[in-house]
Amino acid sequence: MGTIKEEKDWRELKKPEGWFGFSYVYFLVLFSAIGLMYMFNVTTIGKNAIDPVLPVDSAGFARDIPYQSPRVLPPVDVMKAAVTTSDAVDRGRELFKTNCVSCHGATGEGDGPTAPTLNPRPRNFHSLAGWTNGSKITQIYKTLQDGVPGTGMASYNYMAPADRFALIHFVRSLAPGQPMDSTADLKKLDETYNLAKGMNIPGQIPVRSALRIIEQETAPETTIVHAMIADADSLSGADADLLKRVTNDDSKVMAVALKLQDSTNTAEEFMRHVTASPVQEGFSAGVSRLSREEWMELFRVLRTVGRKETGK
Repeated sequence: MGTIKEEKDWRELKKPEGWFGFSYVYFLVLFSAIGLMYMFNVTTIGKNAIDPVLPVDSAGFARDIPYQSPRVLPPVDVMKAAVTTSDAVDRGRELFKTNCVSCHGATGEGDGPTAPTLNPRPRNFHSLAGWTNGSKITQIYKTLQDGVPGTGMASYNYMAPADRFALIHFVRSLAPGQPMDSTADLKKLDETYNLAKGMNIPGQIPVRSALRIIEQETAPETTIVHAMIADADSLSGADADLLKRVTNDDSKVMAVALKLQDSTNTAEEFMRHVTASPVQEGFSAGVSRLSREEWMELFRVLRTVGRKETGK
């Protein structure tokens, strides 16, 4: 005779001590699912599958412009250049190896040696999705001309237009089903960049280099301004009181005084110049309330301080 099992009273589950023991199964399943989702989403760096590399957000890059010699970009027939040929693709492949492999990889899949350091990562040219400007010939030409701000894609405006077209043909050959340009698209491209006429490109130097040159050229002036500040500090009496009362920035005020030595401005012209933007010129806002006699005195004091250092 078998053992009679006691029937479960399900009403007991309504009590906390009843349903808590029963519901632990659900919590176990829930936490297991969360754990599996976490494991599946752990990156290769988190798994220590590769040496960790900290991606640098290229949106924060402030790329300086390169050195560039003056040159003439020869004219190009856009309608002919837009036709894909085997020669154009071969030429583009060589240009790609020289200019693009470090970021986009040898096969154009966006896996070049520098790709892990860029955010966003370089484009995979085998995909038609997500192009910033689009993948028409005219759209890629714009990308090469202007670059893509906020990414690692720099401008290729130094490259001859014919070479840009060749590079475009190769890149487009990596993915089938590329969108086609209309005649109107190509004509607009020609008009926008004067491709049929060619272009004279002026030379340029990096901004940092230009700033160094400016700093070197203005160094003597800076030295004089510092000497003028010292001379102004040595003033006494009413001249010193007047200058101290209207000065907010010694360097800017002395720069104004230096300019007075190189011009034939009158006291009235000096007054109009300063009152137009007193704070920007290093004066206090109260300088506008000076009497005519005080303006004449201030003009004389600044001319005197400047003349002592410049000998004019």
